[in-house]
Amino acid sequence: MLTKLLFPPQWIPTQPYLSLPSLFAFLKANYCDVEQMDINVSFYDDLLSKQGLSAFYEKVYSKFQDLESQKELSPHLQKQYTALSSSVLFGEYIIDETDNAKKILRDKKGFYNVKELFRAFKILELGLKLVSSAYYPTNLTFHSYDMRYSCRSSKAILASINDREENLFIDYFEKETVPKILENRPDLIGISIINTSQLIPGLTLASLIKRADENIHINIGGSVFTRLINEISKNNELFSIFDSVIVHEGETALLNLTKHLSNGLDIEDIPNLIYKKGSGIRINKLSSEGEDINSLPSPCFDGLPFSLYFSPELILPVLSSRGCYWKRCTFCDHSYGYSGNYRPRNVDLLYNDIKTLKDRYKTSFFTFQDEGVSPRLISALSDKIIENNLDISWLADSRFDPVFSEEFGNRIADAGCKMLYFGLESANNRILSCMDKGIKKDNVLNICRYCADAGIWTHLFLIFGFPTETRHEARETVDFILHNNKIIRSMSFGSFQLTKHSKVYENPPLFDVKTIIRNENIDLSLWYDYETTRGMSKKETDELIQEFYNELSLQYRDFSIWSNLDREHLFLYISHYKGSKDERGLSELIDRIQKEQIKKYTTTDTRNNGIYPVLNEGVFIRTFNFNLAQIIHTMLAGDSLENRLQKDRTNVLFDTNNNRVFTITDFAKDVLDRSSGELDISEIIEVIREKYQMPYTEAESKCKSFLKGLFEKNIVYY
Repeated sequence: MLTKLLFPPQWIPTQPYLSLPSLFAFLKANYCDVEQMDINVSFYDDLLSKQGLSAFYEKVYSKFQDLESQKELSPHLQKQYTALSSSVLFGEYIIDETDNAKKILRDKKGFYNVKELFRAFKILELGLKLVSSAYYPTNLTFHSYDMRYSCRSSKAILASINDREENLFIDYFEKETVPKILENRPDLIGISIINTSQLIPGLTLASLIKRADENIHINIGGSVFTRLINEISKNNELFSIFDSVIVHEGETALLNLTKHLSNGLDIEDIPNLIYKKGSGIRINKLSSEGEDINSLPSPCFDGLPFSLYFSPELILPVLSSRGCYWKRCTFCDHSYGYSGNYRPRNVDLLYNDIKTLKDRYKTSFFTFQDEGVSPRLISALSDKIIENNLDISWLADSRFDPVFSEEFGNRIADAGCKMLYFGLESANNRILSCMDKGIKKDNVLNICRYCADAGIWTHLFLIFGFPTETRHEARETVDFILHNNKIIRSMSFGSFQLTKHSKVYENPPLFDVKTIIRNENIDLSLWYDYETTRGMSKKETDELIQEFYNELSLQYRDFSIWSNLDREHLFLYISHYKGSKDERGLSELIDRIQKEQIKKYTTTDTRNNGIYPVLNEGVFIRTFNFNLAQIIHTMLAGDSLENRLQKDRTNVLFDTNNNRVFTITDFAKDVLDRSSGELDISEIIEVIREKYQMPYTEAESKCKSFLKGLFEKNIVYY
């Protein structure tokens, strides 16, 4: 009996996710015939290719031509026109550049040239915009998949999986994915859904597999459905897409399901299994005990397409424990997906995991996926790494634990620790107490200092707008960060989210939450809107976050680098440049970029011949039948598109580097069409003089004045 394990989009494709390799290893260790497929990384690689984008461009161009031929556009069509025309504007350029952009992300030299890396990011992001516009109003990025349909509603999800016009996964899965899945005729398919962004893609895939072969048993697993046990157990329609769901930890349940199906046995005695039986849905016994973590094999990544991940090094995830050893933070529900108590892995087994993975897959880069690594366990592991001279680099999530000393920081740094992620959340003592963080600000500074001295980069998580938090209390957090920017190296931050199963959700009166807003149509929600009796409003919280963002960009010279790198990429940058002991951090790269941006000709004095104007890369010009710039400016201003737009032939200049759009005259377009580096200014002036039949001095004055303005806007260079 063949089992295939699938990891569907949408998830960031920088490294393998740990769920499949853990299950795959367990089934293999128990002599099961099993394969694993990272559909997510294959999906991004296929889409972001010359062949892939060309197909989407044809679809985009066809829809664009339909709108271009209209006499007028309704407000809805104006939005679609914006998406389509933008893609048409830069589409051919992106198609030609996307394969090279992927190479830069995977190249051990090009990746560490930050200017080239960010150029590659921009190209790939525009590639995803092109793909999205073909299925407007759907929007796909490296971090999200948003549709008109809500992933918080089962009715919306069921509608989305049949909407071929807006669900971009239907066509892709039918052509590229389902045929590969059906190879060798699998009997059981397990789909891992660990984030809500995977719900529509993952269930679309399940539906297509079920249509292709209804005899395949499709099982869904992962933390999302574990949090929704009550909701899915009442939803017969969802079980028309799949056959069963495994909740909580999945190794034993999946093995039992495999054996039972193979032998034709009833599955009613398999713990943690939910499935449709007759006209109802059955919930088997939910086990209160998790897996024995010391009986589990090392994760196995065999069969995964390492060359496709969008990173220059293979970065493998490992787990030192299950559950959270603190498990008291009132805003958090992360540990809900684990059964039982906190269970650390034996240090010898953990060391063997890392050593085995390093040797087998020829990599030295590891990320701990724990909720928070235990200082005791990581200290013991560091001793073994140092003792055996194991050359690795790693990062982990940690806590501001009082046992973290200067000696501890030096030891884990010697063992290869490059980055630690800490959940500070707030620097206000009252809010910290409400969150039950169990940390003190003085200790926070000491630990950050120990890390900085040891060469470990510290990244802090912050939450603004916790129930009852005032602006003054939130500013205390902002000021704490800004005043200690020498030892606090980077951070992520956002507004408080009321998550299902958190202590705030379970006990709202304790946190002055007077109302949790529930909607019966939003039956699969993992978070809720709410109202409090006091504290900042959502608007006030958002304003403070924007204020903080602006201040960070001024205070941290390397902000533009670390704020735009995903965790794995920042980890590689820190490991490569070893800049964390340098007070300037990554700011030396900023200096390098600024030097490279000094043009060969930095003067705007264009009196002499032999100076060739060139449009900057990422600047595009095109003539449209409708005023694209007007639509975009209206939307950016936050104004609604209420009126129908009449046909109005317009030349548009689109600067994708700075997200700027300009309307330009025919004269300006003629000048820029010739600013390709092939003609010098005097030759351009002569062409313009002849076309517009104007005196040479007038043509010269207009051309130079126009180009000077664009030079100052960084749209052209000489």
